[in-house]
Amino acid sequence: MHRRQILTGSAGLVGMSALLPMLMQAQPATGQEAATSGGAMAGSGFNPADPMQNAEVLARMNLGIAPGTHYGWFKGRVFAVFGDDEVIQPLFDLEGFGANRLLSLGDARYQSLHREVGYYKDLRTGAIMESWKNPIIDEVVAVSHIHNDPVNATIGPMIEAKLGEGQVTKFPLMLPWTMMGDIAMTSFDVNTRWKNVLDPKEWPRESTGGEYVRVSEYLQFVAKRADLENWRNLDRIPTHGGWQRLGTWLPWMLMGNRPGHLFYRSHTKSLASADELPKDIRAYTEKHFPRFMEAPEKWVAPNVTSFEVYKAENRPKPPKPI
Repeated sequence: MHRRQILTGSAGLVGMSALLPMLMQAQPATGQEAATSGGAMAGSGFNPADPMQNAEVLARMNLGIAPGTHYGWFKGRVFAVFGDDEVIQPLFDLEGFGANRLLSLGDARYQSLHREVGYYKDLRTGAIMESWKNPIIDEVVAVSHIHNDPVNATIGPMIEAKLGEGQVTKFPLMLPWTMMGDIAMTSFDVNTRWKNVLDPKEWPRESTGGEYVRVSEYLQFVAKRADLENWRNLDRIPTHGGWQRLGTWLPWMLMGNRPGHLFYRSHTKSLASADELPKDIRAYTEKHFPRFMEAPEKWVAPNVTSFEVYKAENRPKPPKPI
């Protein structure tokens, strides 16, 4: 969601789920993690310690390198977290997809052209919500669904990550692979913050009030080990996995600077085509955000977050009636 720039080569490493390139603080894999299987798999065509092969496999797991639009789906639940001793509360569900197109730049480098939607759903009925009774502030609020465009990045064998003001680090792309039986598992961690675009003086109910918005996302991917071994002959490596997120209150929740934050957990899956999208998700997208059914065709900058989209499409809400 929610995420913005990590540079691979001279541009950004794409988040590998439906959701996720972002301005990251990258976490390089250790040598032990990157080669859990002990280096190249016996008799295989994949070496988990080779940055170029990691980039090629990542591109194929990132929905595919064949021409056209590729889709990644996610579905999960969002929880409210207060302090260290209060029970975590489920708030609503979230389901959506990303539409992605990869363009080869040569030398195991790819442009990822991406846009994404995500819809907040009622916990009890599973219906996409247009409004929601926020139990924390005891108020009905209008729901602003995710529709971020663009969310572009690149994939490549070298990562150049911004760690802070004027701080840059470079390291080879080696994902933390674990091979167990006939499956391969890996993950990617995203820890970042960005400038809060909602000035609390102008947006007192929508803004968390801080100078920065801190977001962390953790992605897991599971694929067939045989697909990794055969990556040179595949345009796409199907994956499923998970996505967890820690982030601030969403602007439309009207939580202001109340202490606490949100925790997300979800399933993810790459899809063979748009025909695999759930009917309600596809119908809502075709009605409200039709261009999101196809991936972008050309590189556009800068990327946007849901916070920037909210600011562009809304006005500050008046104080809560007494």
